[in-house]
Amino acid sequence: MVGAGSCGCVVAERLTRDDDIEVILLEAGPSGAADADLRLSVLPIGASSDRVTHHRDASGLGLPRGQGLGGSSAVNGGYFMRWHDDDFIGWEQQRWDPDTVTRAYDELDGGPHGGGVMSVRRLADDELHPVAHAFEKYWQEAGYDVVESVSPRVGVNRVRSNSVGALRMPADRGPLGRARGRGNLSVRTGARVERLEVAGARVSGVRLADGETIAAHETILCAGTLASAALIARSTGVGATHRIAEHRELLVRCALTDNAHATPRPLLPTVLHTEDFMEIRCYNGDFAHYIEGLAPTASAIGVALMAPRTVGTLTIDETGRQQVDLGTVDPSDVERMRSWARRVQEMVTGPAFSGLLDPGTATVDETILTSQHAWGSMPMGRATDWLGVPTGFDGLRVIDGSILPTPGSSGPHETQMMMASTIVDAIVTEAR
Repeated sequence: MVGAGSCGCVVAERLTRDDDIEVILLEAGPSGAADADLRLSVLPIGASSDRVTHHRDASGLGLPRGQGLGGSSAVNGGYFMRWHDDDFIGWEQQRWDPDTVTRAYDELDGGPHGGGVMSVRRLADDELHPVAHAFEKYWQEAGYDVVESVSPRVGVNRVRSNSVGALRMPADRGPLGRARGRGNLSVRTGARVERLEVAGARVSGVRLADGETIAAHETILCAGTLASAALIARSTGVGATHRIAEHRELLVRCALTDNAHATPRPLLPTVLHTEDFMEIRCYNGDFAHYIEGLAPTASAIGVALMAPRTVGTLTIDETGRQQVDLGTVDPSDVERMRSWARRVQEMVTGPAFSGLLDPGTATVDETILTSQHAWGSMPMGRATDWLGVPTGFDGLRVIDGSILPTPGSSGPHETQMMMASTIVDAIVTEAR
């Protein structure tokens, strides 16, 4: 297995439940993060962090991706939300029926009562800045329901978080932690995979950067939406251009008043899901409070495009060098985002936020940013089958954000892990 991020940790744990399966989990980055980097009040993705690889798209937008045990689950905001039930329309129902999807989600997040392998909980009232409380109240009074169910839907959704107290729960402490000590699991960090060993259509293992070759009956790529596709191109000597999707985001910023100072809290505690597939994100302050080296701006509310009409490209040459171009947002999507941003600007300058935000400082960014949620470079049903086997390969499987075939109304983290556990259950069952 290549990559010990969220999906890699799930796959390794579930495979090693079977004593007859030997798993070697290879991770190019360092070992697990220290508690100091797992605080929900910190995003360790600054320029000096050894927990991320910094990519950029063609326009210069930063695309940090987690590296090391736990991958992005060790550096993200601790947002762990299911997709809406109808987000799975178009998925092959033989593999992805509602009962199967729910069982996999339940194991990860513990269902309605929380817990599960990722120690999931609904963020508490005292973890919301007063601005976030005002946000929830405003949208309730505007006619949106408060969503109490474990599955999000249109309305005000309090964020569920993979965290224990003030610390996020990364995948290497969650599912992979359960597998530690099993005799059929070997975990190696600092092990960069240079290429797949390919003969014709058959993949027989991997070659590391130091020249070591590891043979395997099956090689599973869990290296991420960017890295998995690049590794295949580098190994075959054949360049390719893939579609790649992203949740683009427009920020509305407004300075806190002197009476509403921010204190360390989880980054994103509450969101509004709209009828037109937007996620309005009430952040708990300025991003500079969370990311070292980031210049202060103001408290932020994001307008995130969850079902973009256009996608970008991931172009990879035969050596594996890649260029990400997130593309131009469709003009009708731009107008929807800016319409919601104007509505948010009216909200933060109105009486509901009096004494919390300085109305004279409310602005809408000119540049549309990214949520750092890239997915879909090798989607199931097109580039792979519905269990992640790429077209034209034997002995190879991809299980990470690359193979998500459709957008979701929530962020993709929990759904990627759900997808990983479901695929492994299917292949183990079929092998028997």
